[in-house]
Amino acid sequence: MGLNGMMIRRILALGMALLLFAAANPAFDALADKYNMPYYIEVDVDNQIVTIYSTVSKSVVRQMLCSTGLNESTPLGTYYLPPVTEDFERQEWYYFSYYSCYARYATRIYKGVLFHSLPCSRKSDATVSKSAVAELGSPASHGCVRLRWQDAEFIAKCCLEGTRVRIFQGHHRDGDLRTLLLAKSYTNETGQSYEAYLGYAENDQDLGFKSEGKEVLNLQTRLRDLGIYNSKLDGKYGGSTVNAVREAQGLMGLEETGVASPGFLETLMDDDKAPTARNVPVKEGMSGPVVRSIQQCLQKLKLYDGKNDGVFDVDVLEGVKAFQGAYGYPTDGVMEPEVQKALYYEAGRVEELFAQSPDYQVQIADGHLNMGRVISDVSIRLRERASGGSDALTRLNPGDLVVALEYAPAWSKVQRGRNVGYVYNAFLTYYPQDICELTYTSQDGQVVYTIGHTEEGYRRGESVPAEDFQEYLASGGSIEEGPEEYAMVNTESADTLLNLREAPNTDSNVLAALPDGTEVKVLLRSAEWTLAEWEGQNGYLLNQYLTFASDEAEATPEETGEKVSVMLPATVLAMDGRFASVYDVDSEDATELGQLKNGKRVMVVETSGGWSLISYKDHTGYMKDEDLQFMLADEASA
Repeated sequence: MGLNGMMIRRILALGMALLLFAAANPAFDALADKYNMPYYIEVDVDNQIVTIYSTVSKSVVRQMLCSTGLNESTPLGTYYLPPVTEDFERQEWYYFSYYSCYARYATRIYKGVLFHSLPCSRKSDATVSKSAVAELGSPASHGCVRLRWQDAEFIAKCCLEGTRVRIFQGHHRDGDLRTLLLAKSYTNETGQSYEAYLGYAENDQDLGFKSEGKEVLNLQTRLRDLGIYNSKLDGKYGGSTVNAVREAQGLMGLEETGVASPGFLETLMDDDKAPTARNVPVKEGMSGPVVRSIQQCLQKLKLYDGKNDGVFDVDVLEGVKAFQGAYGYPTDGVMEPEVQKALYYEAGRVEELFAQSPDYQVQIADGHLNMGRVISDVSIRLRERASGGSDALTRLNPGDLVVALEYAPAWSKVQRGRNVGYVYNAFLTYYPQDICELTYTSQDGQVVYTIGHTEEGYRRGESVPAEDFQEYLASGGSIEEGPEEYAMVNTESADTLLNLREAPNTDSNVLAALPDGTEVKVLLRSAEWTLAEWEGQNGYLLNQYLTFASDEAEATPEETGEKVSVMLPATVLAMDGRFASVYDVDSEDATELGQLKNGKRVMVVETSGGWSLISYKDHTGYMKDEDLQFMLADEASA
């Protein structure tokens, strides 16, 4: 009797898994006989994938997406995890002095190259770098191998000193596997086999990884209409389809196998039972379950009072634009995935807050602002005056939003939070923004909740809700309230008082006289004056007599006596192929000190926001990271 279809599928699936294993690790069998560590690690820099194998079963134990070094700064070759040389290796938090950032569970591979989590500005997951999250799966580091913190923790705790690490170029680009790993890492700790993780079907009735045909196309189309599938409708069951099926199964409370069984397909086609998600842009003219879910959210926010008919009409459009204005998104009526997630988030909060008061009301205050977005590839400075040589108030990172106050041909006056200063126009794009403040109040007036801000709120320094929500998503669902800023009166004499004035000029009325050492709360800070709060009064103080807490450097491990990493060598690798500029500060509008030729070696003192402070022949200056190839610590003398 011949093999049946199910048996053939299993044999082919097993063969595919073995081929994947053999392609990733052709020399594994020969090495395993002489190797007594429990695990073996491979880093495929072409696919940006880290795979951990068991040396006993030769199976995949864990597989994950990573970010290796820019400009091929991650060294290729075979290494062995060395003994711990610094107190904070393999611990929860590790401080990189030259990067001025933290990472979780750093494990040294070779010299200055480590496995570690995505970088954070402080010891908190809520401060994870948004750009690093977006870049996961692409080269982005200075040579280290960045991972999700759970994956970095596994290596730190389970891969012992002496574990072999092979870093190589895989050449073959495996898009399906990368897509699967982008959604989540594989680990056998859940009991799931690697074959099951890939999403292979176990019988002829199911659709799974590598299935093809009209049935797959119909599945993809339905998942797209439910707002779950956002890839090509090609009838091929690849990584994107596996991930979409898994998400749908999770929303339905089913085991997330990634395999579409007949029962799953039947439920998926039922409008009353099918789940919806927020992965597909939704706009006017569309219809279906995903639009009905948006209508329900808008009803909870009292921005739509029409029928739940699943039709994106003009009434839905009006509610969507009101929400976009409240959050600071462009009011174009297009529900991008992030906008949908924000809508669901706020609808859920309002529903929870007013569960005991279903008759809550909303008051809508419309307004208008001129906004600007930083379009520079690296960080720039918000300066006290309209000049590249003036002092900086704060740093602006790519994508940051500002309120445009006064436009001029070269430098414009803008506001970022509590800071008011000037930016060079070449690094921003300006646009008009409709804004909206939604204030929800319970019937008895005891519960009040606000979404968005008025123009006055933004000018007081309130942050844009869309930016706060981006941090919430990047940190995996954690928002830290920004620290309140304080300043200390510093007149350098107990007999000298500082006047708190009604307006930002010395001719205005004096509200109070503050003695040296008085602490005030900063509401708004500009070049010469600060709007401050003291004992319930708001007034203006001259900056020259204030010491700002935010200007004080945060204590680093160096200052607390902890061990830190040494300076990092680098080679100039100019983007134009010949010379790279050196600036006096880390901003593209800064003064150019000179240029260094391709191939020159420098020492990097610290790096942050796409800039590095470098030292060269007893001179220091700032260079863009993209113009540097970072090296290992011992390569400076090579």
